Amino acid sequence: MTKSPKKEYFSVVRDISPNIGNGHGGEDDLVKIHNGTNGTAYQHPPFCRIMCKDTLKKKGLKQTATVIALVVAPLLCLAVTLGWIIAPCIIRYEILKKAVISPEVNPDLYSAWIHPPIPVYLKIYLFNITNTNEFKNGMKPELQEIGPFIFRENRTKVSIHHEDSDDTITYGEHISYHFEKDLSGDAKLKDKVTLINVPFAAAAIKIHQDLPWPMDDIGKMILINYKEPLFIEKTVEEVLFKGWKVPFLERLEKDVGITLMPNNTFGLFIGQNDTTQGPYTISRGTTNKSSFGAVLKYKNQTELDFWPKSSSCNKIMGTDGTLFPPFVQKGTVLRLFNAELCRSLYLTYNKDTYFEGIEAYRFTAPPGVLKDPLEGKNNENRCFCIYDENEDASGKCLKQGAMDLGPCREGAPIAMSTPHFLDANPEYIDNSGLVPDRSKHETFLEIEPTTGLILKASKKIQINLMLKRVKGISSMSKVPEMLLPLVWADECASLDQDNLEKFKSALFYLWLVGFLAKWGLLGTTFVFSLFLVTRNLRCKGKSFTPLFVSNNKKCSAIDGNGYKLNNYSVTETNDVS
Repeated sequence: MTKSPKKEYFSVVRDISPNIGNGHGGEDDLVKIHNGTNGTAYQHPPFCRIMCKDTLKKKGLKQTATVIALVVAPLLCLAVTLGWIIAPCIIRYEILKKAVISPEVNPDLYSAWIHPPIPVYLKIYLFNITNTNEFKNGMKPELQEIGPFIFRENRTKVSIHHEDSDDTITYGEHISYHFEKDLSGDAKLKDKVTLINVPFAAAAIKIHQDLPWPMDDIGKMILINYKEPLFIEKTVEEVLFKGWKVPFLERLEKDVGITLMPNNTFGLFIGQNDTTQGPYTISRGTTNKSSFGAVLKYKNQTELDFWPKSSSCNKIMGTDGTLFPPFVQKGTVLRLFNAELCRSLYLTYNKDTYFEGIEAYRFTAPPGVLKDPLEGKNNENRCFCIYDENEDASGKCLKQGAMDLGPCREGAPIAMSTPHFLDANPEYIDNSGLVPDRSKHETFLEIEPTTGLILKASKKIQINLMLKRVKGISSMSKVPEMLLPLVWADECASLDQDNLEKFKSALFYLWLVGFLAKWGLLGTTFVFSLFLVTRNLRCKGKSFTPLFVSNNKKCSAIDGNGYKLNNYSVTETNDVS
């Protein structure tokens, strides 16, 4: 049985709009559209079209909101979770996994650790005394800084032994220095420098302070008999690494038991060129990433023995200054152990900086590192000043900016400080006549925070003689009591061009992976979601197309949402199943 096309169309529309029929846009109210010979189409009168349009639009918006809530929102949340949480965790895991001193896990790092490819230079500045006669009679010294004398520093790990049971590695470090003539300019090793006779002055001070009577008188007589001058003129080469034999030191060692220098030979850096230091035992970082590169033992001891027993000053903390764990933060305290200074030091965040376009953190040594040991309570530097608790320590402890190295230098009256007494007690600056400049004399380290790689570093230390007057020795009876600067050194390094380009490529790769994980994934999800919503809206707007389409006659019709469709051809089909 066939149905009238008019009735078929009306039944579809009536299911959607209850207002159709009974004189309100019902079957009899449909408007016929004749197209000649091919058939007839029907459309609603204006009242019905408006009602259908409003009802279906609301239904379409509700369905679109459902799509957004159930599909789009979860997709965006998933993209944010993957890009901002999961992907960074994966990147962090991969970086930490490579932070291991192991030839199997990270051969590139292991090779660079054995022999650092980054060039390291030691710049040395000596202080020439120009008013020796006035100084001997109590006047302040007039110091002329000469240099820098630049040496290429070569460090190589030797006698390497891995211990898998406790995740450590033990090694010695061979160090050598080669003078760089071209970099030093006019400064030459054959240049002469006038300085205080350090072996003579140090021996006189030690005899006067440490030996009881009559041994102190015997020691002074030996010095007088050898007729040592208070000031000497030597070549830079002799003063630094070559040294010279000091005859009276052997006699002092034999007669009064004082040993000041190995082999009775003096040089400011004697015994430090072409030698092996250590052994050191450090953490490889396989199990504990926070201890990556940390020095655990020095000369097979877990603590030093120069300072009061069980004091914090004996603790070995931090790395050797060449390695640090990745993911450095501004609140991180970078600790490093320096065997030459017989102590552990630390650096704190100073500011953000850039090195050849790479974002970095600049860490510096704060004044608290060399804080006055008698200043304030719970002072961690108090144990660096050794004195009897029943004695007045005010005259025995060095003030802000300096540290007595005597306990780890056979009692020699030697002190370390910041160059030109930067951030030190004004007394030291005034007595020496030096002018500190933070841009020249500050110790700093610039580090890339994600990888922990050192981009640029400069460790600056000054060595001073703790000069005292000595009764019984005329040449030292009137000298000013002060910290007399002898030399300061700048051990510096920065990433060279070849390694810089490799590191920039690695950083770009990390940035690209992070960028794609975040914004690429989020952008793709957003575009897909926009497509999904747009498609849904279009589908809802065309759910009821005309039922009778012909290619012969163009006319207007109403779609399922009540929108007017122009230029449709219509026909009448008499047999609709």
